[in-house]
Amino acid sequence: MPEPSSRTRRVVQTLNRAHEIGQLIRVRCINCNVTRHYLPGDLAKLMGDIPFWDVERHMRCERCRRREFDVDILLPSAAQRVNIQIRRLVGVRIVRRVMWKDDAPND
Repeated sequence: MPEPSSRTRRVVQTLNRAHEIGQLIRVRCINCNVTRHYLPGDLAKLMGDIPFWDVERHMRCERCRRREFDVDILLPSAAQRVNIQIRRLVGVRIVRRVMWKDDAPND
């Protein structure tokens, strides 16, 4: 019988778990170097309860429109949190786009 692994099992840090702990998600665009901080609960409302490192696949930079991010999770102290500007989810607007298809004429 194989021996159990000596490595400790890594706990996946999901957005809901990070929200319960009081952590923040820091997202930095690699291209234009813009850093923004989000509440994990707000991101979970949009993306579901995913691991925090998968957040970059669901976002696009508002400035350069690219999807290249550096995502970190942090637990700031009270003194640090005072100086951090946090982006809050206000609402979700769904955009309807009209799509057309041209049918070939019947001969």
